[in-house]
Amino acid sequence: MYSVLIVDDELAIREGLAALLDWESLGYQVVDTAANAIEAKQKYELYSPDLMIVDIRMPGRDGLELIQELREDDPEMHIIILSGYADFSYAKRAMTFGIDNYLLKPVDEDELHRYLSTLSAELAARVVHRKKHAAVKIWSREMLVQSLLMENNPQASPSMDASVLESGLLWDSYQVVLIRLLLQDHADNGPSTAVKTRLAASFEEQEWGIVFSLDSYLGVLLQPSFQKELVRKLMVQNIQEAVTAQGLDCIIAAGDMVDTLQEVPRSHQSALARMKEHFFYDEPGMIGPDSLKLKQGLPVNSEEVESGLTSVMERLFFAMDIGSREVLSSLIGEAGELMIAACYSEMAIKSRYVRLVTYLINKLSLHYRELDQLHSGMDEQIEQIYKHTSLSRLQAHVIHLLEQYAGGIAHDDMEVLMKRMLDLIHRHSHENLKLDTLAEVFTYSSAYLGKLFKSSTGLSFNSYLDKVRIERAKELLDQGCKIHQAASEVGFSDVDYFREKFKKVEGVSPSDYRRKSSV
Repeated sequence: MYSVLIVDDELAIREGLAALLDWESLGYQVVDTAANAIEAKQKYELYSPDLMIVDIRMPGRDGLELIQELREDDPEMHIIILSGYADFSYAKRAMTFGIDNYLLKPVDEDELHRYLSTLSAELAARVVHRKKHAAVKIWSREMLVQSLLMENNPQASPSMDASVLESGLLWDSYQVVLIRLLLQDHADNGPSTAVKTRLAASFEEQEWGIVFSLDSYLGVLLQPSFQKELVRKLMVQNIQEAVTAQGLDCIIAAGDMVDTLQEVPRSHQSALARMKEHFFYDEPGMIGPDSLKLKQGLPVNSEEVESGLTSVMERLFFAMDIGSREVLSSLIGEAGELMIAACYSEMAIKSRYVRLVTYLINKLSLHYRELDQLHSGMDEQIEQIYKHTSLSRLQAHVIHLLEQYAGGIAHDDMEVLMKRMLDLIHRHSHENLKLDTLAEVFTYSSAYLGKLFKSSTGLSFNSYLDKVRIERAKELLDQGCKIHQAASEVGFSDVDYFREKFKKVEGVSPSDYRRKSSV
């Protein structure tokens, strides 16, 4: 498709021309329109159209001034002017700037159709000519960029200066962008070559920069643009479309902007550094100098992290067990913050999340048979944790997985808060139950939940928990368990403390109780 840019200050004319013909059937595409000369110049730089249709009279800078300026940059571009009968003298002046044709308003459809058909053959020949010369130019420019990046301290030399000048690489600024293709099961470089070929052609055509290969990355040496943000968005979209067309995903990282060619390796090194840390950026498009890494809190050692992760797993288990899915997101985030603070690597974080999910699923499955049917697809979903390229998306996947699993638990009639709490205490009294932990997973303050509990049971949370544990200990002692075994089984790590609690609840020591019960 040959690209067309329509320039006219009247909206009706712009829209009318765009709708006048079936452009695509003629091999053309109206890429955009502009309402004045300033906007037209900007869009010319953005699209590099094959044909411009320009109104000769516009407020401010008129069409003649625009055409004169365009001709200085691109003497080969095809231009049609639009004029009224009263503007014929302008049209004659425009001829001196090498326009192709002029059309009187209102535009005659047949006349425009005939001209476009004639122009197609000329454009086709021009494209072939450009491709032949562009292929050599692209290759030489890529080689030059590669040589710059492979030299640790590139020094200017007469031959280098000549090559730079000939290749048109004397720019105001430079920035390296790296593209890592996630090839997965592809053993050959076919997809990578296809992506590079497509990008090289489009980037050269749009004059966005030079595409190159280096080590395991595709790269782009970006050319400066006055429309920096717009070009950046279009460039990222272009890269993603080229990668997606090969059935792949990618990671894009940009280096720092530098002012000279000799500093290009520094831009390359900063792009590499961001690429290596890509997992810790929450950036869906391109990671760049303005992208923020996930915040790192106060540094902690590995022992503190593992203790913190154990606490998170306990709270996650209780939350899933009682159906309180609201806190899953914050707890998964807390686990990530702990590991970031301890400077865990990407693989270490992924392994810990896999361990966390596996622990929760296995432990819940012991209590709920209805979860067995979810097991078949869980292995694959857990394996997906290793494939995520950013921590934020990995965490979203884990949260979804746990919500899905928690949703499979039938809670019957345990909708009343106290009933759910009592059920949980009786089933898990031997574990490290704390009111603060339950308050978090039930989303209440611990003070308020403690008052509710005492009002409902007549006992404080700790007293009730002690009572449940002692009752279970009595059963174990009746079965012939030794005192220290019974203490450990019901959740007391200190035997003396167990004896103290037992006597407080039962009025007799565990030894006296055993003697009485055996009589």
